[in-house]
Amino acid sequence: MTPMPDGLSQQQVVRRYILGAVVDSEKNYMDALKRILEQYEKPLSEMEPKLLSERKLKMVFYRIKEILQCHSMFQIALASRVSEWDSVEMIGDVFVASFSKSMVLDAYSEYVNNFSTAVGILKKTCATKPAFLEFLKLCQESSPDRITLYGLMMKPIQRFPQFILLLQDMLKNTTKGHPDRLPLQMALTELEMLAEKLNERKKDADQRCEIKQIAKAMNERYLNKLLSSGNRYLIRTDDMLETVYSDRGEIVKTKERRLFMLNDVLMCATVHVRSSHESSSIVTGQRYLLKWSVPLGHVEVIEYGSNDGQGENCRFPPQHSSENIVVNPKPNKLYMGPGQLYHDLQNLLHDLNVVGQISQLIGSLKGHYQNLNQSVAHDWTSGLQKLILKKEDEIRAADRCRIQLQLPGKQDKSGRPTFFTAVFNTFTPAIKQSWINNLQMAKLALVEENILGWFCIEDDGNQIKKEKHPLLVKHMPVMMAKQQEFKVECAVYNPEPYSCEESDPDSLSIEHGFLWIGSCTNQMGQIAIVSFQNSSPKVIECFNVESRILCMVYIPEVEKCKSLEVPSDLEDVPTQPSNVPTICLGTEEGSISVYKSSQGSKKVRLQHFFTPEKSTVMSLAYKSCYLFVGLVNGNIVIYTKLEDGAWNSEPQKVVKLSVLPVRSLLVMEETIWAASGGQIFVINTETHDVECHFEAHQEEGMVISHMAVAGVGIWIAFTSGSTLRLFHTETLKHLQDVNVATLVHNMLPGQHRVSVTSLLACHGLLLVGTNLGIIIALPVPRLQGIPKVTGRGMVSYHAHNGPVKFLVMASVTSKRSKGKSRHSLSRPHSASKDDDQKNVVHDEQPSSSLSNRDDNAVWLGDSVGSIAQKSDMSSSSGSLTLSHGSSTTEHRPEESAVYELLKDVALNQSKKRRSKEGKAISVLVISGGQGHRRVNRKSKPQRPDELVSSVMIWQIPLLNI
Repeated sequence: MTPMPDGLSQQQVVRRYILGAVVDSEKNYMDALKRILEQYEKPLSEMEPKLLSERKLKMVFYRIKEILQCHSMFQIALASRVSEWDSVEMIGDVFVASFSKSMVLDAYSEYVNNFSTAVGILKKTCATKPAFLEFLKLCQESSPDRITLYGLMMKPIQRFPQFILLLQDMLKNTTKGHPDRLPLQMALTELEMLAEKLNERKKDADQRCEIKQIAKAMNERYLNKLLSSGNRYLIRTDDMLETVYSDRGEIVKTKERRLFMLNDVLMCATVHVRSSHESSSIVTGQRYLLKWSVPLGHVEVIEYGSNDGQGENCRFPPQHSSENIVVNPKPNKLYMGPGQLYHDLQNLLHDLNVVGQISQLIGSLKGHYQNLNQSVAHDWTSGLQKLILKKEDEIRAADRCRIQLQLPGKQDKSGRPTFFTAVFNTFTPAIKQSWINNLQMAKLALVEENILGWFCIEDDGNQIKKEKHPLLVKHMPVMMAKQQEFKVECAVYNPEPYSCEESDPDSLSIEHGFLWIGSCTNQMGQIAIVSFQNSSPKVIECFNVESRILCMVYIPEVEKCKSLEVPSDLEDVPTQPSNVPTICLGTEEGSISVYKSSQGSKKVRLQHFFTPEKSTVMSLAYKSCYLFVGLVNGNIVIYTKLEDGAWNSEPQKVVKLSVLPVRSLLVMEETIWAASGGQIFVINTETHDVECHFEAHQEEGMVISHMAVAGVGIWIAFTSGSTLRLFHTETLKHLQDVNVATLVHNMLPGQHRVSVTSLLACHGLLLVGTNLGIIIALPVPRLQGIPKVTGRGMVSYHAHNGPVKFLVMASVTSKRSKGKSRHSLSRPHSASKDDDQKNVVHDEQPSSSLSNRDDNAVWLGDSVGSIAQKSDMSSSSGSLTLSHGSSTTEHRPEESAVYELLKDVALNQSKKRRSKEGKAISVLVISGGQGHRRVNRKSKPQRPDELVSSVMIWQIPLLNI
C-alpha cells in the first residue's frame, strides 16, 4: 500500500489497516494454494515410481487450479483498488464483482464436495505406503510454518468465513452515508450466500461419507443396508456415558457409548479402537459393536417433574419404574440414582418440618437450659436448610447433563409391547440441550403432516435440504367455544416466560411466553390467550372486548424513561401498570385498552381511553417509553406515561402525515417507520419529528399494507398486487422486487389473483401470507448484509381457508435463573459464596470428628469454627443426628468422581450460560386464519366448525445453535 497521507481521521486509519489485513490475508491464501500445487502436486505427478496414480492425484488436488485462477483475478482487481484507495476509499464493490460470478461457486462447490474423498485417499495411502508418508513429512519439515498438507487443503474451506469477518470489521468502521457502506453490505450478502451454499454441500458430502464409514465399521449386516438407504442421513454423533443403575437406585457401573442420531433411527454402539503400529499421525481404525437400534419416532425423553398427574409437588415425583427408591438403605452406601436424590430431599423437607415443631415446643419450656434453647433449635434449622440447598445442587448437577430415554423393546410372550430405559450423561449441559432439541426436531419431521409439508421447485429428493424447512407443530382453533361469527384479525407475542411454581429454575427446559390473538365480528372483538408451556399450545383464557380489535402491541416491564422516574414504593404494587408487562389493544371505535399481561391469563384491564376525535386505531408501536398510534385519518398520536406508570390519555404530540390511513408502524433502531398510502415516513423517537419520507411505488393508488425489517433492508407489501419491494434502510434505495404469485401458480392449477395479507422476516426466512390462505417462505441472508431473496423459495401445503391474517414470531431465549425454587430456603444476604463453600465443607466434617456414635450421622448446627467458640453447646448440638437416607453428603470414592464431574461441569456451564443469555434456542412462527386445509389433497367440503378462527404453529430450524 501507498504511504499513509496526513490528516486522516481515526476511522480512515482503521479502514486502511483493515484493507492491509485483506491484502495480506489474500496474499497468504494464494501462497498456500501455490504451495499445494508446486510442493505436492507437481513432485507427485513427476515422481517415478508413482506414489499416487493419475486418477488419485486428480481426485486429491481436484479444482485447486480453478480456485487459484478465481483469486488471481480478484487479486488484480484488489491491487487496482488499493493503488487508488486514498481517492476512492471503496472495497465492497470489488468483492461483489469478484465473488458473484458462477465460476467461483462452481469451483469451490466441487472442491468442497470432493474434500472428504481427497482426505480419505491421503489417509489410506499413508497407512499403506510408508514412502508417501515420508514424502509428506519431508515437505512439512522443509516449510517455514510447518503446516501439513491437510492444513493447507483446509484453507479454501475457511476462506469465505475469513472474508466475512474482515468485511464485518470494515463495515463497523464505515459510517452511515459513506459511499462504501452499501457496497460492503452487498458484499456481505454475496459472501454469506456463498458460504452457506458451500456449508450445505460440505455437510451433505461429509454426512454421506460418515454414513459409509459407520456402515463399514458396524458389525451388523442388516445395518449396512439400513445405513446405505439413499434417503437416510446422519444428524449427529455423540459420545456419552451410559449409567447403569441397580433395582435399588444405586449406580452399578458406567460405560462409554456412541449414539448415532439419523433422521429416522437412533443407534447406540460401543467403540472398539483398532491400534495401528504405523506412525502416530495415522488415525486408528474403529469398529462399532451395536447395542441397540430403535426407530426415532419411538424414542421418548423422560424428565423428572415433567409427567402429568404427579400431584402438586411435581418437582419431587414418586419413584420411577426404572429406578426404584429404597426406603431403608444400608449404612455407608451412597445412592446416586436421581430417584434416590429426590427421596432424600423429601426426607430432609419432612425433617425440617419436624424440627420446626420441636422449636415451637422448646419455646414453651418453663425452665432455662444451657443445651436446650431457641438458639440450639435455630442451629438445627440452619443446618437442615444447608443440607436441603446442597441436595438441590446435587439434583440440578445430575439433571443438567442427564438424559433418560424410554425405548421400545421386543414384544412379550402375549404380544404386548415392552419398553426399556437407558440413562446417559453428556459432557456438558449445552450438549444435552442441543441433543434433545435435535431429537425433537427430527421426530417432528417424521410426523405425517411434515413428510410432504412444503412444495419446492428445486426439490431433487435430497432429504438433507429438508432440514431447513419449517415444521408444522400443530393447528388448532383459538376459541373456547366454536363461535363461527368471530374471524381472526391480529396477534401479538408476549415473551414473558410462564413461571410454573413447580418448575426448576436451573433446568435446561426452554421458557415459553404467550400469544394474544384478536378476533372480530361486525360489532365486537374477542381475545384468546394461547400458552406454549411444555411444548403443548393451548388456549388458557378467552374474553370479549366492546369493539373490533384491529391491532395490538406488547409493552414490557417498566424501563427508566427520561420523562418518568418510577417511585420506589411502586415496586411492590402488583396492580400498577408500571411494573408489569401489558398488551395495548387498538380498536375500530377509536379506543385504546391496556391489559395486564403478567403470566398471560386472567382478564385485568388497567386503562381504557379514546384517541382524538375517536379516530379508528389502525396500527400501534412502542419504543423508548412512548406509545405510537397510527390512525385512520392519517395522523400519528404519541402518548407518554404518568408518574404512576399509567399512560397519559392526553397525547403528548399529534404528527400529521397525510389524509390516508396509517396502516403499518415499524420500529427501526431509533426511528419509527410509518406507512400511509404509498408513502413511508421516518419519525425520530426522541424528537418525534419526521426525518424524511419517500414513495414506495411509482404507480398511483398503490397502498402499503405491511412492512418487515431484516438487517439493513425493509420489505414492503401492498394492498393490491403480489409484488414485494426491498429498500435499503440507510440510503432508501430500491434494491429488489419479488413476485410471490409465481410460486403460488407453480403449485396451484389455474389462475388465481394473489395478494399479500401478512409479512414476517425471521432467521433467514421471509414468510409471506396470502389472500388464498397459502404461506410462502423465501430464503434471505442472516448477517448485516442486504436481505435479498437468494433462492427460489417454497410454498406450504398447509393452508388456511381465506386470507392469512397474521404471521407472528415467538422466539424463546436461553433460560435465565429467576429466583429459587419454592422449596429453596434463602441464604443470609451477608454470606458470600466463599462462606457458603466453607460451610458446606464444615458441615461434612463434624459427623466424623465430633460424633463418634454414628459415622454416617449429619451434624446440624454452625460450622466447626463457631462450634469451637461455643464449646459449652457442643454436646447438645452433636446429639441431633440423621441416620436415615440423608447420609448422602458423603460419597464412596469410586462414585464421587461421577458426582464431582457433573457438579464441576454444571458450575462451569452456568458461567457460560450467563454470558450467552438472550440467544434464541427455539423459534416458533404462528399463522392465523380460518380453519386448516391441505392443498395437495382433494378437499372435502368444509364443515362449518372447521372454519373457525385457527392458528398453525411452525417450528423454525435454527442453524448453528
